[in-house]
Amino acid sequence: MPGTASPRRRTLLKAAATALAVGTLVSAAPTAAATDTAPATTDRVIYWNRVLLDAFRQVGGHPGPLTRGGAMLNTALYDVANSISGGGKPYLTDVPEARNRHASLNTALDYAAYHALEGAYPQLDFSGELADALSLPDSSTGSHRTFGETLGTKVGKAIVAARADDGSNDTTPYNQVNEPGYWRPTTPGAQPAGANWGKVKPWVLKSGSQFRPGNPLGFGSMKELLASDEYAEQVNEVKRLGGANSTERTAEQTEIARFWANDADGTYKPVGQQYEHAIIIQQSLRPNDTSYRTSKLFALLSVTLADAAISIWDSKYTTNLWRPESAIKLADTDYTDKTVADPDWKPLSSTPAGVHFSPSFPSYSSGHSGIAAAWAGILRAYYGTDNIKFTGTTDDPQAVGVTRTFTSLSQAAQEKADSRLYAGVHFRMDNDAALRQGYAIARYVHDNALK
Repeated sequence: MPGTASPRRRTLLKAAATALAVGTLVSAAPTAAATDTAPATTDRVIYWNRVLLDAFRQVGGHPGPLTRGGAMLNTALYDVANSISGGGKPYLTDVPEARNRHASLNTALDYAAYHALEGAYPQLDFSGELADALSLPDSSTGSHRTFGETLGTKVGKAIVAARADDGSNDTTPYNQVNEPGYWRPTTPGAQPAGANWGKVKPWVLKSGSQFRPGNPLGFGSMKELLASDEYAEQVNEVKRLGGANSTERTAEQTEIARFWANDADGTYKPVGQQYEHAIIIQQSLRPNDTSYRTSKLFALLSVTLADAAISIWDSKYTTNLWRPESAIKLADTDYTDKTVADPDWKPLSSTPAGVHFSPSFPSYSSGHSGIAAAWAGILRAYYGTDNIKFTGTTDDPQAVGVTRTFTSLSQAAQEKADSRLYAGVHFRMDNDAALRQGYAIARYVHDNALK
């Protein structure tokens, strides 16, 4: 194995292991330097998904690589559990001999996770987390643990090999269109993030364009869109509600914008918040589930989120719609007299240092919104109900200690979509299209994966 992991990650996992021993569930809203929320069980699926959240904090960036890593981890965990139980269809790898070799499930899960994460994030070192996991109590004998290591290594390396040429390293240059309505960086020198992610090989979908939404508001061209009254209404709405100095946005709407943001590197990012909320729900509803059942839930969740990221980024770089910040500052260049340019307008969205910004990729459709709908859709299908009450947490440094309680999955997804309007970084049409997109992806994944 490689050398030891970073001291902070070792401290984080040791704190989690302590919480496991006393059986407590701690809910918090940590900053990048704080400890993670401690899991309530020793289930390795939960353990390694918390390691994943810490990897998100260290890697940062747009949702594509994060969701890819999550899917690599969780399909590997599922294939290990499924190989031992023989309970369902594998995602990629089935090892039938595991069903009569009495492999240590925990050891197999640990090595599968280690190799999958090592392949997904080669810049990070997970050997410390592996050592911590292997030190947790396990009743298996030496030979069973040895075979568990062999099984987990085989499954983990198989998913890494399968994704080696999936298009995630495509560096084709982005061709910017310098015409009204088309995306351009709002921060000087910013590069378009994930310009080719829509071409990455999907996990379950047939293609990244399979659930591509129609043109914004149904107009046939950018010029038609920018000349419409409907477009003007969208611009003026976000101008009123999403500005840094808005007098119409309520205090709760500001809290919602910050609770769901997690835009800054050093947080677990918007994708991580969906994983965290899934863990909270799973630990509340089914804390004693087998690793097989828990691994199936997180495998379904992870491939749904990964395909949602591919699909949404396909939409973004097909439509190439500018951000509200550009639309408002350059309103004198559009094709309607119902918008008024404000060169000093800034979105609420900002860094802890007070620097206001818009994410560095096109606006339509919304990543936060589509990923939230994909999350809600797949959990709703898995649990058989939308009516799940839970209290969610956040990693955003401008919402430390804030929690919000929801009575349904769809309520949480809708609020996350609304948050992007209040943050000033998305039009309502971006959010509405992405919600439909995310729910459609979740339905397709549930109907076609791991049956």
